[in-house]
Amino acid sequence: MTEKSFEERRSELRKRVKSQLDSPEEPTHYSDLDNSDEQIQQEFIVKPMIDLDYDERAKLRMVAAIAILVGSILGIISGGILLQGNPDDLLNSSLFNEAETVDLTGQVLTDDGVAINNATIQLYEDDSNSAIRTVLTNDNGYFQLENVKPETMVIRVVKDDFTSLERTFIAEDGLMSPFTMKSGNSSSIIQENFVGSDGGWSLEAAVALSTFLGVMTIITGFIGIQASVETRRASRYRRTQYLAGISLFSRGLIWIGPILILAGMALNSLVKDQYEDYLED
Repeated sequence: MTEKSFEERRSELRKRVKSQLDSPEEPTHYSDLDNSDEQIQQEFIVKPMIDLDYDERAKLRMVAAIAILVGSILGIISGGILLQGNPDDLLNSSLFNEAETVDLTGQVLTDDGVAINNATIQLYEDDSNSAIRTVLTNDNGYFQLENVKPETMVIRVVKDDFTSLERTFIAEDGLMSPFTMKSGNSSSIIQENFVGSDGGWSLEAAVALSTFLGVMTIITGFIGIQASVETRRASRYRRTQYLAGISLFSRGLIWIGPILILAGMALNSLVKDQYEDYLED
């Protein structure tokens, strides 16, 4: 319907209403208004409302795209911070500083699990025949060696009527594995297997982990940027939500970025009917 015909018909409608008002003896019959006139009125009122609704929903989708974009950019920034970490700073940090001395605690038991008291504990430096420390176990079979260098050491456990034990290990602060003695001649010595370090992180492992996390954070951040672009395009709803879900792993500023991305995904779900694949379904 052209603009000219619309104005003409509206003018005609006004004339007819005015003629009815000028003739009070003739009752007004609104049913005389044909269906086309009513359609003109509905188009005049309803159509702008529909356009306004679409604009508001489009704005909501743009807000979702911006939230996903900002959260993803924060993730890229966080990844860059991880990659810029200086290994020398890690090496000099308290996390990797080697303690000057450690305290060792252990227990001596029989093969039946009974505590052995007054067993002699002799501490040797590796490749040395001179004991640098000697202590006795208490009534519960425990002993403690304080201020031990964190190096490879040898402990020898001696008790009458029991075969002696000898263990080579790397001294680390904490509780040692129990020493289990068997009945026998104390002059005989049972050599235990070398016990190395079974915990902790090396500098190389920590730097490698930090680098991996930094790279993955940046990659998932760029995936989030693509999700923001897909949100603006409104082409594939499921694809957009999947990409946004992956971008959650960018962990921008720990929790701020993921919250923004989640908010964007929630807003996006409210306007999914604007996506082409949703309309096709």
